[in-house]
Amino acid sequence: MHPKSTSKKDNLFAASRFVLPEHREMYLRVKEAQTRYVPPELDADELAELSGRIWQASQEKAEIKITYYDGLGEKQVKGHVAHTDPVTHRVKIRTAEGVEWVPYAHLLRVDTLS
Repeated sequence: MHPKSTSKKDNLFAASRFVLPEHREMYLRVKEAQTRYVPPELDADELAELSGRIWQASQEKAEIKITYYDGLGEKQVKGHVAHTDPVTHRVKIRTAEGVEWVPYAHLLRVDTLS
């Protein structure tokens, strides 16, 4: 039984014996950058709407679910608004596990749960 061969197109470095480590590292960084999650850019009106939902949830003591970008992809957090910091532009969410700070610039979606 022969092992499955790897095509050059699928894996450039498994098929080549003469690749410098620096070239391999650069190729892997480029491939990672191509598959990296790019969050959608929200305009000022959309950010104002999300901010309004957070403010309303804090006034009503309602539970919210915030979807935000954490640098690698989308992440969600559920909880109650504990504090909004206008200086650092972050919102503090009190969850069942503890506290989490979410920057306004990373917000993608805000939903009221209760």
